[in-house]
Amino acid sequence: MLLAFVPACNPKPADAGGRETGPAPVPVTVVPVSPVTLQRTVPVVGTLDPYKDVLLAPKVDGRVVRVLRDTGDVVRPGDVLLELDPTEYALDVEVARAGLEAELARLSLTGLPAGEIDLNGVKSVARARASLNLAAKEFARATDERTRGVGTPQTYDKAEAEVELAETGLRVAEADARATLATARRMKATLDKAADRLRDAVLRAPVPDEWGAWAAAVGPAACPLRYVVAQRLVWEGEVVRGTPEKNVYRLVLAHVLKLRAAVPEKHAPGVKVGQPVVVRADAFPDRVFRGVVARVGPTVDTLNRTFQVEVEVPNGDPRAVLKPGTFGKAEIETRADAGVVVAFAGVNKVFVVDGDRAKAIEVQLGQRDKDWVEVIGPVPPGAQIVTSGFSQLVDGSPIRLR
Repeated sequence: MLLAFVPACNPKPADAGGRETGPAPVPVTVVPVSPVTLQRTVPVVGTLDPYKDVLLAPKVDGRVVRVLRDTGDVVRPGDVLLELDPTEYALDVEVARAGLEAELARLSLTGLPAGEIDLNGVKSVARARASLNLAAKEFARATDERTRGVGTPQTYDKAEAEVELAETGLRVAEADARATLATARRMKATLDKAADRLRDAVLRAPVPDEWGAWAAAVGPAACPLRYVVAQRLVWEGEVVRGTPEKNVYRLVLAHVLKLRAAVPEKHAPGVKVGQPVVVRADAFPDRVFRGVVARVGPTVDTLNRTFQVEVEVPNGDPRAVLKPGTFGKAEIETRADAGVVVAFAGVNKVFVVDGDRAKAIEVQLGQRDKDWVEVIGPVPPGAQIVTSGFSQLVDGSPIRLR
């Protein structure tokens, strides 16, 4: 580690009695340069957005009778937020249920079957089929009497007509049964729709897609997915409408925050999904929050020559210190370079000890810190670099160590 360097200047030769002599050795101090492992980072800034930001509105119209949650409350997925007056929707359910039960009774059923029904179990169809069977027997008897020459033509004709009439009656009964089944299915759909409206009169916190996996892994009680009520936009007694939609709650999931930032396109080869990120917030200058690159934008914005990255920052409990909307400064850790030579804030030329003389070496400066700067150039590790007296040196000046 070296002290700050300044550009070298040519010293004037010493004059003793008007005669030029060789330059006196310049007293200097030196220190060896040290190779270190240097973490390469890409600085970005952005806003820490919530993992999910949800605006909720009731699906049905109604007057608000109960408001159960307010701003700042923590709610679990599925918790009740508010209730609308359910009277009208409960009445619709009862009317639809009564209509369905009446249609099922005509079919001699207590519940709606999933597929087709056995028509022989329907009373009207069974009665029509019995009439057809009786008519068929009478017709068979009349046909036998006619064959033996003992029956009358009138008896035969009547029996034949009775069979045709019974067949028609059976077809009508079966058609009526199928129509009744179709009506019952429509009534069931009406009942389901009415039941949905009744359920929608109670507004609940939505269940996120990740809930099932989390609950299976750690149990519903330990699942970290909790909403925070960011805004309550409704009051008891207020009438809300499903159309046009009126938002009544804003909920956020804050167990993980998302920092979205623009990265200059020159860093595109080095920024990848899964890289660690260090995040700092102005509200907590002494704390460091760890995150990870979750997504990297596939395109570059042609207006500002940047691409988007999304960093996920674990935030623990929704009541953790980092609030959604916080401004964050982040450093994406892209790679670590070993054997990097660093020195205390230097310039573009350094002097190294070469025997009893100073040797000037041109360098480039890389990454900086408040106490050191990366030196890029032919300076080998362990080289003795001049840290004082270099303002009197040129390449090849004699030196002595103090």
